[in-house]
Amino acid sequence: MISPHKLKIILISIVLGIVVLIPDTVFGLLFEIFHALFEVTEEVFDLLIEHLFHTGTHETQIIVFYVLLSLICYGLYKLWQLSRRWYSAFKITWARQKSSALLYWRESSALRKIGIVSIAMAVISFLIFWHTM
Repeated sequence: MISPHKLKIILISIVLGIVVLIPDTVFGLLFEIFHALFEVTEEVFDLLIEHLFHTGTHETQIIVFYVLLSLICYGLYKLWQLSRRWYSAFKITWARQKSSALLYWRESSALRKIGIVSIAMAVISFLIFWHTM
């Protein structure tokens, strides 16, 4: 049985692999999904405001524009707050991982270092080859 932690790592690896191998398709699909959700949200607000307040088309569009602008600004503000927390946590994790990697590198033998560098170069060469096909 696969543990939940290993399953999470496998799923993240699969998703990252798909994003690395076909980024244009993935980001195009995400953009289309986001655009469709935005259009549906806008239409729902149009109908809701038009029926609640008995306004015309122009007034409804103005109200919906400012409602959506307010929601987007609120979402960006929350994202900014969240990113500050993530950045501070990232700095701590980065420092730990960096010191751990440096300690591992210092304690590795010369043969092990050659193996690490050659594997890294092979992976980078494969990615460059794959993206230039």
